Amino acid sequence: MTIQKIEPPSEADIDAIARSWLHADSVCREVVGKSLDGSRGDLALLQHVVASGSIDRSATYTLQSLGIAFGKVFVNENRGYDWWMVEDEYGRDPAIRYGLSSLLAYPRTIISKRMEEGEDVNVTDLYEGLRSRLSELADQGFGDT
Repeated sequence: MTIQKIEPPSEADIDAIARSWLHADSVCREVVGKSLDGSRGDLALLQHVVASGSIDRSATYTLQSLGIAFGKVFVNENRGYDWWMVEDEYGRDPAIRYGLSSLLAYPRTIISKRMEEGEDVNVTDLYEGLRSRLSELADQGFGDT
């Protein structure tokens, strides 16, 4: 079994997340002509960017930055979720965590891994699917500590 270390983000982690979000905002302004604001409306902007074909599927940092913007919407729109850092044998990654449970999601790669595999990405469907699945697991008491 893999051991995970879950902890609040450090100042350096917060800075890296913020820089990723700012990069996503810059990409949205360049491609769509609008800025991100952390609201659910950002999902449509992210969709426009991924559907535009202007981001190469090998542009991992940019795609992962769009995932961070996706995560910001999720945290802002769903009570009880916040950013945490998860460290395991693969590295240290930002995650969305429900309360103090072990219920985690990794938004940074939610868009990139699909685009890198050549899938069509529907950002709203990803969001609703994640929200629904996490809500179902939380209601079942999954991840309670």
